[in-house]
Amino acid sequence: MPNSSFDLSKLTKKGTPVFSSVSTAHIVWLRQRNRMESQGQELYRQMQAQGIKLTIVDAFDVTADELLSADLVLLDAFDSLDGSIEMVVGRIRFESRVPLIMLTNGYSSEQLVTALTAGADAIWSQNTPVELLLARCSALLRRWLPPHR
Repeated sequence: MPNSSFDLSKLTKKGTPVFSSVSTAHIVWLRQRNRMESQGQELYRQMQAQGIKLTIVDAFDVTADELLSADLVLLDAFDSLDGSIEMVVGRIRFESRVPLIMLTNGYSSEQLVTALTAGADAIWSQNTPVELLLARCSALLRRWLPPHR
């Protein structure tokens, strides 16, 4: 018997969402010009399969209501981060305090610092396996969403 009060037998089976709040989450995914690569398509399919309410909208056309209804915001990095990312992140932060995750294919340290300074909570690689991205979203939502959700 381990020295811990943590009961391993209560863990769910592989492939089952651990936290029920994730399945009731509303994620707003901000993209640029509605482009979606195969990695993005797989992430979209996995989120839909878990029952996550997902709204995909152009980053420059998102409404205040869409941001206010979100439990988490994913923001695709742009081809050019100069100036645009500060404007978009600043607008999101003006409307909402929900977790804001930037998905990127890799930029300079200076550009990443700019995004974090502007208000992004985390920056994740788009090349990260979908399961890991979903687990990270689950971790953020677990801390962000009220326990009754």
